[in-house]
Amino acid sequence: MPQRKTYQKTDLGGVQLGASTARWHLEHDHIDLSPHHRPIGRLLKIGTAEIPVVEDTRRMALLIVDMQNDFCSTGGWADQAGFATERCRSAIPGIQRALEWARKHDLWVVWIGWANREDLRNLGAPTLYQYKKSVAMQGIGESLGSHKALISATWGTEVVEELADLQQDNDVVVDKVRTSGFYGTHLEQILRTQGLNTLLFAGVNTDQCVTTTMEDACFRDYNVLLIEDATATSSPDFCKQAVLHNTRLCWGFVTDTKALFSARETTRMQPEPEAGVETPSGDTG
Repeated sequence: MPQRKTYQKTDLGGVQLGASTARWHLEHDHIDLSPHHRPIGRLLKIGTAEIPVVEDTRRMALLIVDMQNDFCSTGGWADQAGFATERCRSAIPGIQRALEWARKHDLWVVWIGWANREDLRNLGAPTLYQYKKSVAMQGIGESLGSHKALISATWGTEVVEELADLQQDNDVVVDKVRTSGFYGTHLEQILRTQGLNTLLFAGVNTDQCVTTTMEDACFRDYNVLLIEDATATSSPDFCKQAVLHNTRLCWGFVTDTKALFSARETTRMQPEPEAGVETPSGDTG
């Protein structure tokens, strides 16, 4: 019988959130993010700040946002503009751990970076003003000496050295032209076509490009996990704390790399196939 009503009781005495193939099961001690799917990867229970979540590794992707020289390296745009790039670099060890965990479980890895056309024809005044707050400030596309700020195929848009060697050929690279990785990009098409519904977020800045991408994901009904020790910002501490608070309250879940490595494989009762819904029987590649 198709589960078309929200707030129905689950077999474990919890409650269903959502309906049909988009549902979660909120149980007393965990949330199952895909109770209607037969796992084709490993079914893991991952600790979060509020309640553990259960999900299939084949439905998960690690999204790494803006870990590029212009935001994180000496001589990059943010450094020359006077921002605290060393604070952004504090995310690197956590991202290295998150990548190790993602590779262990064969997760998709998506690198999202800010890389603009050299002629800037896809940027309007409000976006340009975000990065040129005064006449003297070097804005997007202006010369920083060795390169132009945030322009595609330059040193400034390359992934920082500590992470570049960890990229793999089958990783996905998405160039964006706004703070959100969804706006005007092919990110959603990639996620939907590959069946990736649960997104783990890492990168910089926590309160800017990470959070806007994460919010857009939530609004599109993706499942959101923010990896606290794999994100950072050059902003004051309270800015990241506000994002962590609102992630727990509104957008999804907060976890960290310790919780990821502590995640354990679990099982669930196999659901009855719903009419008209094909259930995967194995690895689809």
